[in-house]
Amino acid sequence: MLALNIVLYALLGTSLAFAIVELGLSAFLTSAYTGTREVATWSSYSGYSYRTVNLKAPAILAFLVFASCWTILVTVAALVLPWHFAKKGFVSAKLNTILASCFVGVYFVTMVFWLACFADLASLLGGGTSESSYFNAILAFGVLLWLLFVALVVFTALAMCGVMVSDWAGYQSLRKDKGAEGPQASGHAHDVPMTEQPNA
Repeated sequence: MLALNIVLYALLGTSLAFAIVELGLSAFLTSAYTGTREVATWSSYSGYSYRTVNLKAPAILAFLVFASCWTILVTVAALVLPWHFAKKGFVSAKLNTILASCFVGVYFVTMVFWLACFADLASLLGGGTSESSYFNAILAFGVLLWLLFVALVVFTALAMCGVMVSDWAGYQSLRKDKGAEGPQASGHAHDVPMTEQPNA
């Protein structure tokens, strides 16, 4: 029980820290690319002249800013919600099922976001690295965030299947105990707290 809680805290905390770093890097590059520039042009009739050009950042940088903000919101919610319901001391099977489904869905969507981000950025860089250390850092953090959310999907699925045990809301097993007496045996498992264990 304690091992899964520590793993989840570590994964979510690391994801939050990496998302904040990724947000800073991608926002900086987006602002650096966006704006107007004076560009020198050469003409054989008039020589050098300057004209103003409006530049736009690549779309992947804007999506990286969005994915970073999304990840920050997801990780904060995933850290606060189980803690909030554990503090209340009552987690029903219905609440656990709803939270578990939401966590798996949101983690999977976030994993797909980061896969799209680093794959598109790697494609933009020609499949290699860039001369800019900012692009390389964004690419590295994108890959790490994708791996973190792959791990979160796997651990949440293992907790839902009962392979790993946790007392957090949303990470408790969805399997019904066959030996349970009372309301759980009569089919009303959603009416009792999951933290209570039947007496042997």
